[in-house]
Amino acid sequence: MVFNRFVSTCLWLALIAGLFGLINLDIAPRLSDMRLDLTERSLYTLSAGSRQIIQDLKEPVDLYLYFSSQAAKDIVVLRSYAARVEALLQEYQRVSDERLRLHVIDPVAFSEQEVKATELGLEPLDFGAGTAPVFFGLAMVDGQNHHASIPMFVLNQQSFLEYDVSRLLQSLARPQRPSIGLISTLPLMGGFNSQTRKRQAPWLIAQEIRKVFEVQELAPQTEQIPEDLKVLMLVHPKHLAQSTLRAVDQFVLRGGRLLVFVDPYSEWDRGDQYFGIPSKDKSSDLTPLLKAWGVRLLPGRILGDGEFGQFVLLQQGGAEPVWQPTALKLTSGAINPEDVITAGLGSITLSTSGILNAVQEAKTTLTPLLHSSQQTMLVETSILDHLKDPAELARSFVPSAEAHMIAVRIQGAAESAFVHQPDDKALTHSDQINVVVVADTDLLSNNLWADVESQGEHLAVEPWADNAAFVLNALDSLSGSDALISLRSRGHYSRTFTVIEQLKQQAQTRFRQMNSNLQQALDSTERQLTSLAEGRDPNLPLTAEQRQAVDRFTAEKTSLEQQMREVALQLNTQVERLGKVLRLINIVLVPLLISFLFLSFVLWRWHVRTRKKT
Repeated sequence: MVFNRFVSTCLWLALIAGLFGLINLDIAPRLSDMRLDLTERSLYTLSAGSRQIIQDLKEPVDLYLYFSSQAAKDIVVLRSYAARVEALLQEYQRVSDERLRLHVIDPVAFSEQEVKATELGLEPLDFGAGTAPVFFGLAMVDGQNHHASIPMFVLNQQSFLEYDVSRLLQSLARPQRPSIGLISTLPLMGGFNSQTRKRQAPWLIAQEIRKVFEVQELAPQTEQIPEDLKVLMLVHPKHLAQSTLRAVDQFVLRGGRLLVFVDPYSEWDRGDQYFGIPSKDKSSDLTPLLKAWGVRLLPGRILGDGEFGQFVLLQQGGAEPVWQPTALKLTSGAINPEDVITAGLGSITLSTSGILNAVQEAKTTLTPLLHSSQQTMLVETSILDHLKDPAELARSFVPSAEAHMIAVRIQGAAESAFVHQPDDKALTHSDQINVVVVADTDLLSNNLWADVESQGEHLAVEPWADNAAFVLNALDSLSGSDALISLRSRGHYSRTFTVIEQLKQQAQTRFRQMNSNLQQALDSTERQLTSLAEGRDPNLPLTAEQRQAVDRFTAEKTSLEQQMREVALQLNTQVERLGKVLRLINIVLVPLLISFLFLSFVLWRWHVRTRKKT
């Protein structure tokens, strides 16, 4: 009996060892191609855009990942990121059907590998005197010995890793970047500032555009859009000549694609000079063209929004943030999830945005890309020129129940804006136009979407809003290249707690109302005190009536401040309660559920075996 048990045990051990070897030597390699990504946006699966770029490759490409592993052995965060980069590149190689070949290189100081890395455009990270340089970049080389590189991987741009790699791969496969035209009355591309007499750097958005497109700048007084241009970007078209409007009209009618940014109040417009007198007009429009295309910019009005307004710090390092209904942060509820330009974007920030209205009886189709909430108020632009206290906008905010369009895509048949001013050589009609109109120019400015940090000799751009992705998506879509669009919208790895955000929104609304009540009480009391003080000797003590007024205001102020503290306390209590519920679910209920399922399975197996024996 003992011998039989020994033999049985040996047979079982041999079977287990055989299965283990079979799994490791035969089945495991096959399982390496199996993936199961359960994240909401499939963050760990190569996107369709990247796969499309790989499939478009006409010849194999070698990927050289340079990482100074030995020199960075004590930099844990860098080693962790390097492991992630290598894993992503292995995924590229896996799906490429041998179009991509990955080489991981650890360059030793003063070696030929280090020299080669420098020749390919990589730049070392310098961690101070006495430390070896650390290379952490990517070079791509095709069969014609053309190369492109990411000089160094920046830690705070990890969310755009796949986009950067795929963009580099596409640029290598397509040496000729798509060309776009640009007409701008704002210093988008930099230049000389006549007021400060200093040279200005290009805006960050312009630098991002130049990474993907060949930009051909055109003068605002141009009379002919080049025939070879497929896409035109028009920024703040202010006081354009009739000949320029005709040129844009004909460009669109002959099939050109247009991305235009108009604005009723552009904060970066420094104004014009008329006979030495500065003008306060900061507006731009394309009234005759927009009307012909089925849309109009509401003149002299900017958008205030009770839901998407933000608290803004108006004085550096000084006063408390002030809620501004005209400083907007549009979230997913105001962004069209169906259009390729805006699908997947998380937030867009704007300032003093305009309003777009549809023109009745237009033949074109308008697709809203960005829109407001239904808690809106139209603000006259003239108010901003004389606004002494920024809090006045919040106090005067009275919302209406109407949503407004901020950005639209225009498609369909259209007539020329100059059809009643015939020209024998001019087009008068198009069966299909493709135009994107955005009613704000400030979203292009650096301060509304990114922070810049100096890392050695380079400036690292860290986006905190999707303004740049929105612009690049629009240009890609209009130029007919959608491969990179799906990648830019994958840059969000953080999840917001919707319920908590709603609680904060409700609390902020109550705070604003209370602050408004407090300010009104303060103004009323100060007027009363001023009235009582008229004609009174300042050296005399306060009268009983004046003292009563001061005491009444003090009591009102104390009461309102107490209510505001209670609102904050309620908000914190609700958030803490929600946090406790989530911890209870994660720590207690989920393990109990798993244990229950396991015990149920064991009992079921026991029950089945018992029935078989009986």
